[in-house]
Amino acid sequence: MDSKENIEDLLSVLAGKDGVARQQARKDLVELGTIAVPFLIKALTNPHTRIRWEAAKALGTMRDPQAAPFLVQALSDKSFEVRWLAAEGLIALRRDSLQPLLTALIEHADNWDLRQGAHHILHAFERVDLLNEECLAVLDELRSLEAEFALPPAAKAALESLAKKKNNDV
Repeated sequence: MDSKENIEDLLSVLAGKDGVARQQARKDLVELGTIAVPFLIKALTNPHTRIRWEAAKALGTMRDPQAAPFLVQALSDKSFEVRWLAAEGLIALRRDSLQPLLTALIEHADNWDLRQGAHHILHAFERVDLLNEECLAVLDELRSLEAEFALPPAAKAALESLAKKKNNDV
């Protein structure tokens, strides 16, 4: 059996009712590593909540930066549990999650679930001193009652400061 068939078989187990089998399938997908990431990213949009939950959990465990923009999208999932796991996955990615998160805040500041997830993520980063001054300003705006309006400029300034820092590190 080739890897693609194996991955698809494991993904089908994620939809099942057997929790032990789902957990084992998720662990097997994590062990497959990078080759499984695109399949798990696709699973984040599956109509079945259980599959989205398992995909978010696996991607958070894998800590693959290519999943970051898709985990940011999952912060808007209709399921609180999926949103929570997406946020936890982004926290695990640390700085690799900042650019896609800030970009989403610029583009979708009106999305309550996104703002809630971003607050959780940035607050976690604040506790471990991972945020520069501009990112701290974004967190302050997320705490504001007027976040929907003040957030995009703050997120844009933070994104620009991250890009500037990255260019200076080269």
